[in-house]
Amino acid sequence: MNLNIKSRIAIFVSIVILLVNPTSIFAQNENNKERRILVSEYRDKMMAGWIGQMAGVGWGAPTEFGHKGEIIPSDKVPEWVPKMVNVFGQDDLYVEMTFLRTLEEYGFDVSMKQAGIDFANSGYMLWHANRIGRDNLLKGIAPPNSGHPNFSTHADDIDYQIEADFSGLIAPGLPNTVIDLGEKFGRLMNYGDGLYGGQFVGGLYAEAFFEDDPAKLVDAALKYIPEGSQYAEAVRDVIKWHNENPDNWETTWQLIEDKYNLNPDYRLWTCSEKGDPFNIDAKINGAYIVMGLLYGNDDLDKTILVSMRCGQDSDCNPSNAGGALFTTRGYKNLPEKYISALDNNTKFSFTDYTFPELIDVSEKLATQAIERAGGRIEVNTNGKKEFVIPIIDPIPSKLEQSHNPGPISEVEFTKDELKQINGHWLFKYSLIFLLLLAFLAFKENRNFKALAVLIPLGIIIAIAEFFRQKMGPEALSVADLIILFESFALGIAILLLLGTRISNLKWYLAVVGGGIILAIVGIAGVTGITEGRYIASTDLTLKGFGSVALSWLLAMVVVAIVSKKKSGRIKFNLLALLALIIFNVLGMYLISLAIASIFGGGELNVQFILRGALILGIIEYLITLAFLILSYTSNDYKERLNNLLRSNSKTN
Repeated sequence: MNLNIKSRIAIFVSIVILLVNPTSIFAQNENNKERRILVSEYRDKMMAGWIGQMAGVGWGAPTEFGHKGEIIPSDKVPEWVPKMVNVFGQDDLYVEMTFLRTLEEYGFDVSMKQAGIDFANSGYMLWHANRIGRDNLLKGIAPPNSGHPNFSTHADDIDYQIEADFSGLIAPGLPNTVIDLGEKFGRLMNYGDGLYGGQFVGGLYAEAFFEDDPAKLVDAALKYIPEGSQYAEAVRDVIKWHNENPDNWETTWQLIEDKYNLNPDYRLWTCSEKGDPFNIDAKINGAYIVMGLLYGNDDLDKTILVSMRCGQDSDCNPSNAGGALFTTRGYKNLPEKYISALDNNTKFSFTDYTFPELIDVSEKLATQAIERAGGRIEVNTNGKKEFVIPIIDPIPSKLEQSHNPGPISEVEFTKDELKQINGHWLFKYSLIFLLLLAFLAFKENRNFKALAVLIPLGIIIAIAEFFRQKMGPEALSVADLIILFESFALGIAILLLLGTRISNLKWYLAVVGGGIILAIVGIAGVTGITEGRYIASTDLTLKGFGSVALSWLLAMVVVAIVSKKKSGRIKFNLLALLALIIFNVLGMYLISLAIASIFGGGELNVQFILRGALILGIIEYLITLAFLILSYTSNDYKERLNNLLRSNSKTN
């Protein structure tokens, strides 16, 4: 009789549970080996994850690297404005969408080499590990070697960490899918802790579909990475220090600063110089992500603000922290201030995706990931579709550390694969332009000495490699070389077209044409099929066309004035050098200030700008001097200038 009553009570309780939460019993099926989530609920949470990422980076962007080794004062924190969510030009977002596109086109079984080919062919400007990784790919270094410490001093940088959000958003509750995506895409540019940072962030998102507690999120994501890594140690430290100082995040911040910024044992593969407070290492910035989640007290604003106020990469870190927490809430539960100004029509830079299209492709890929992992879609008793997701223990990547790396891989691109790597298209245009100029020079001077127009090609490569060796890979980037190629090409056009047999009108047309060509190359991507490449191309256009083209014009003025006064070569050399350096230092600095004021951002690194401008000025002078010498040996250069001056005076 008692058993009868107990059985009835058990049945009654089961019925009540089923009525209250019809999915809960299904979630316990097969000895807790499955988890269930409505497809609509997944989509809602995934949308919120993308919004959180956008809100975090948009809110933090004005502070990025403005405070290094110090907490951002509360009065320096920008006020949230709803339109800040529309960050379509942020590399924190569009880089990972390159990976989404690769998965959309080739599926989850895409090879790492194909992922590398797609990344190599991306057209946007990059920095740190992303830039070095892509440069390596363009050189024909196949992944995973493209991110290996033997080929990169940036292997522990933050790069894959800031773009790994996608891996968790399309792999709800699938730890090994997140880890595998890190192995496939994270190794294009990172290694060791740089890779683990991305896998940890992906884990935060993957677990956020089934866990609301931020502390439990962190614990779950920690299982996605090797226990013995310094990155895992950093996460455990923040958990420990939070438990010891639950109401004082500034104390924990100082403990992080002392160990992961000031202690060289935890900066063994830093890309910064000794004593430099700048720290883009994945560990310290990952610690700031955890800070936001633990000290944010499940509050969306506070989570973003704590991560932001920790400093360093203070837009990427709140983006990761905010995105993970927003995922737990779901889009329908977000405050209006985060979604009221959302632009659903603009494409993310360098992508084919608007926000609605991004959501659609993420859901499509999540469906593929779940089915690939042994899950499925079912229709529940209410007629709604559910994802049925197998519960799988994470199997972390093998333990590797950049300061003591393992051997490089023997994987190489095949010849057919190398043919798929387009290289930087601006280089191609530059080379074509140079060859055209060589032909014009030969036609003008009718001697083979004119083919020395190609000499600057060797000069540029030699000088670039010299500075890379002496000052590291930051000295001259790919973008710097592009600017140099285009600038001296325009200068050559001006020099070569100062011939006595070329009319004044044609000379002016040549100068205008050269300027137009440079402008077109600089702004390519703003319109047409590559719509959305606004910020990066504008930066290149303003610095490249504005500063360099004007510096060439100034150089010609100096040459004309000095030649008219019949001054000696020494005086000319000194004046030309001084003019080019002064113009570039002032011009690039002022142009950079203009860009900063237009697009916002952290404090300018004046020292880096002045150093780059000085290098650029010296290189331009050397190139100019080489062609002046060529002109003196092949033709009467002063005669040409005098003819030009006489022609101008007659015109005036």
